[in-house]
Amino acid sequence: MKRILLLGYGDIAQRVARLMVRRNWQAVGACRHPDDKEVVEGVELVTADATNEQDLRELLREPFDAVLVTMTPDGRDKEAYHKGYVIPCRHLQQVLKDVAEPPRVFYVSSTGVYGQRDGEWVDENSPTEPDRDTGKMLLQAEQAIAGCNAPTTILRCTGIYGPGRDRLREMIRNRDATITPAWSNRIHADDVAGFIVYLLTQMDEPDALYLVTDDEPAQMETVYSYIARQEGIEPAELPRSDEVGPRGSKRCSNKRLRATGYELIYPTFRSGFKV
Repeated sequence: MKRILLLGYGDIAQRVARLMVRRNWQAVGACRHPDDKEVVEGVELVTADATNEQDLRELLREPFDAVLVTMTPDGRDKEAYHKGYVIPCRHLQQVLKDVAEPPRVFYVSSTGVYGQRDGEWVDENSPTEPDRDTGKMLLQAEQAIAGCNAPTTILRCTGIYGPGRDRLREMIRNRDATITPAWSNRIHADDVAGFIVYLLTQMDEPDALYLVTDDEPAQMETVYSYIARQEGIEPAELPRSDEVGPRGSKRCSNKRLRATGYELIYPTFRSGFKV
């Protein structure tokens, strides 16, 4: 039986675990507080702190076919991102040096590594020049993963949405979501998990990097207006700004993802946000 280690056991990892168990893989979920997680038949939960190198060494004494890394920082500043992303990835890089038959590593990253602000199209070959400190930390974490003594695949996800991720809808209900001229990009959580499972089970040699996003980049006004009308709110009631905002403005291409043959469950925000 093939085995996957889920390093970090949040929403995406749990979705992947359920799907892999159905495919007769053994899944081990490692996180700091496993008692807080839902018990899923076929998933073994263990206590581990990815910021502690020794914990990673203990985990990887056992053989695994794949490791999925999905980290969550404790805050939104540079220090939290360094501790939550960079340190665990550097520890993993060190630990894998001593693993004779290292597993393939899948790392869930973010398009926050890009700094484009003028609505440019962005793909896997576009320059990564983030101007935010958090983006710089994300890029350092990616570099540590890419330097591992193992085959690696980095998944740069756009804004992940889906059940349990209702912040945008709540902001619109409260008239706190500001419409800007920016282009935005997103991917449903089911498709993040689905694509990871597809790579694990259908692709012998996945590429080293994928941009994980849906088929339709959309301007902020288009998305916010669509959700607002679902909530019975006129878009004119939402605040507006002429500034792009700190997240920049870019249109993310999923051509490489599509070339794998993966079929998106929610190809556009309209299908994903449908009530």
